[in-house]
Amino acid sequence: MPKPGYKLPVALVLLLLAALAIFVHRRASLLVAPPRTFTHQTPSDFGIENWQEVSFTTEDGVRLSGWYIPPQVTPGAALIFVHGLGSHRGSMLDQAAVLAQDGYGALLFDLRAHGLSHGRKSSWGQAEVADVAAALRFLQAQPEVDASRIGLVGHSMGGAIAIRAAGQLPEIRLVIAESVYTNFGDNAERLAVSFARLPKWTGPLVLPWAEQIAGVNSDDLAPIHDIAKLAPRPILLIQGGQDGTIPSRNGGALFGSAVAPKDRLVIPQAGHNNLFQTDPALMSKRLRRFLAENFSATD
Repeated sequence: MPKPGYKLPVALVLLLLAALAIFVHRRASLLVAPPRTFTHQTPSDFGIENWQEVSFTTEDGVRLSGWYIPPQVTPGAALIFVHGLGSHRGSMLDQAAVLAQDGYGALLFDLRAHGLSHGRKSSWGQAEVADVAAALRFLQAQPEVDASRIGLVGHSMGGAIAIRAAGQLPEIRLVIAESVYTNFGDNAERLAVSFARLPKWTGPLVLPWAEQIAGVNSDDLAPIHDIAKLAPRPILLIQGGQDGTIPSRNGGALFGSAVAPKDRLVIPQAGHNNLFQTDPALMSKRLRRFLAENFSATD
């Protein structure tokens, strides 16, 4: 036991600080390059017979992998599904399968640095707009797809990317955004818990490290500043009332900033990642209604 007045050697203090810095840096890296996850299901597991593995390349040279489900009517409406941070194309397959029953086409793909796609790190939406643009070009080139009826469906970071991308891509007809934050940085505490696996009080410390690794400023990734750019195109915001990652107040603020036509659905018992699983009947009904009101699979 150290004697009263004992001081740690300077070298030891520096060593401890260096070890702490390395630890925080590695944890921060999980916000930028989370461990890749892969789906163990395919559209066939949901009764979809007509689908194919596809790949396409972004303008900055990143090869992306996905599934293409053609619309049942030619030319038909189609949706691009954009998953969240650390997830994969299969995370929204249940929704795509329900809508495929109504004839809608779908393109589900792994974002850069996720799943089977190329890329080494996520930029939380800055570079990923190019991923959506490449997905859009892929659908526009399909003869079965009506290029004037293509929409985006995004979850969490994917929803933020969808809002940002639609603001820059006027060809996008509508947006469905699920579990979306107002500003990436404003939710640093919850992100630290969910992805860096650290106590929430470390959020303000971890995020600057992650920003440096990602090469982005999280303040520039704020859907609440982009959402009004969608007008007059419609948007549907969906959120879980028990979301512990992105509190529901985020959805309320986004809805307030959106310009009509707009709609919002809160599923009271749902968390962040289980919106559809919590109440598939309600969510299917609202998705179908929103799409039918703004473009049908057959008109």
